[in-house]
Amino acid sequence: MSDVHRSSLAFRARQLLEGVVQDELLALYIPMLVQGGCPIEDATSLLGDGEHVELLIRQGMAYLQEEANCDSALVPASPELTLQRALARQAGDLASEHQILLEGQERLRAAQTGTGTVADGSMDQLVQFLTDQNRIAELTSTLAGSAQREWLILGDHIAGDQPVDGPRPSFSRTRCRAIYESGRIESLDGRESVDADVRAGATVRLLPQIGMSMRIADEAIALMPLAERASAGALLLQSSVIVGALREYFELLWERATPYGAPDRQDGPLPPIQMKILRLLVQDLPDKAIAEQLGVSLATVGRHLNIIRDALGVQNRFAVGAAAVQRGLVD
Repeated sequence: MSDVHRSSLAFRARQLLEGVVQDELLALYIPMLVQGGCPIEDATSLLGDGEHVELLIRQGMAYLQEEANCDSALVPASPELTLQRALARQAGDLASEHQILLEGQERLRAAQTGTGTVADGSMDQLVQFLTDQNRIAELTSTLAGSAQREWLILGDHIAGDQPVDGPRPSFSRTRCRAIYESGRIESLDGRESVDADVRAGATVRLLPQIGMSMRIADEAIALMPLAERASAGALLLQSSVIVGALREYFELLWERATPYGAPDRQDGPLPPIQMKILRLLVQDLPDKAIAEQLGVSLATVGRHLNIIRDALGVQNRFAVGAAAVQRGLVD
């Protein structure tokens, strides 16, 4: 393998895995990747410690392969497969954290109502029917505020959505995308509600008609109304298969929807932190340098870049700068 090929392979691995895989693991993985693997007896010296070999194997970033001479070799998994496995682990961790939050909320409700007990296994069900409007409102608020990666909004009619003049969660630390029907912005209250979402950090798109409503937190949990009226109750879904299918449906609608912008925002076309990231991006600074200048994590920069990209309607970070200059957002 040539030096150019090794350099290209290392660059692609960093591009895919930085901010998703821990830096310590990435520092072990990339040398193994560019070397293309090695005999197991040489792996310890390459990685510096036998425990590091076991760590890469446990994380699914490398595996043992039997050679024709019956010797074993440590072989790196591809960057794409490593990314897929890392995302699957993170999705599982997020689902567990949401489960803890929901169980804690259930215990708090039991304590406040004086029952002293929680319904057996209530939070272990993959699908729950909810009819208590206060309960639905609490769950919606909890999930929106606790989402760590993404909060997806499709349509109206979920109890717990805040009124125009009510408090809204800030989406500065997580990515929020919302799809509403176009008719929502035809009324003053509806437009103010959508503009409030945008000011809170959400990226909004519009469709002429939406056949269903739902909320999805971190690809782990979904809320859906039983019928398109606020008093009908809701479904709480914790099945990864069902939630995954709903997420795919959301993405299909997202591609067809029209981007919405709130022209009367008081804090500029984007939240302040995203404007700072945009200005640094136009200066050709890499994500790591942007994170260091702003004092935030690489993952945080990545989340904001995704939001900026969606807001500008471009497909990759390299087109963001050109679109921002064309629209007069930066010099």
